[in-house]
Amino acid sequence: MLQVRNLPDELHAALRERARSEGMTMSDYVTKVLERDLSKPSLAEWIAEQRRNNEPRREIDVLAALDAARTEYDPDERFPNR
Repeated sequence: MLQVRNLPDELHAALRERARSEGMTMSDYVTKVLERDLSKPSLAEWIAEQRRNNEPRREIDVLAALDAARTEYDPDERFPNR
């Protein structure tokens, strides 16, 4: 059994309305919402999984990459007759 105390009136009304629109009791609706939420990993669990399953990002020398891009796309280099 679960009992929720001090539930704000607005939240209680929203739950009641959602349950009614789904043709469910509030208890059944809240159970459905909790089951759906708990079937997914928490944010911390998801982040941990991503870290386990993905290779670490390679460090990039941003300044060197920008210098290379600027050299590659330097208008004076590409169009010397300007």
